[in-house]
Amino acid sequence: MRCLSDMLDTITRKTASRVVFMSVCMMSCLGCNPNLDVDGALIPAWLIAVILGLCMTIGARAALVRLGLDRYLIARPLVYVSLTVLFGSLSWLIFFRY
Repeated sequence: MRCLSDMLDTITRKTASRVVFMSVCMMSCLGCNPNLDVDGALIPAWLIAVILGLCMTIGARAALVRLGLDRYLIARPLVYVSLTVLFGSLSWLIFFRY
């Protein structure tokens, strides 16, 4: 029977691979237009940047859990909100600069 750590490693790898796949799909769909047209409604680029930041934060959390560093974080909600803001801002600067 597999031990608990092996099962958690498998779950973490599956989650990380899904997050990476979704991020790559979202980045390839963006193109050069900062507004996405969905059934006549324009979705602003900042919203896409926030979603990308959230996906990257989920990936960072999976990496922190895998490395065993998550349990040492003192203020987890503050850390993860800050990472979301950081990754969202970086994705805005990288993909949507004017």
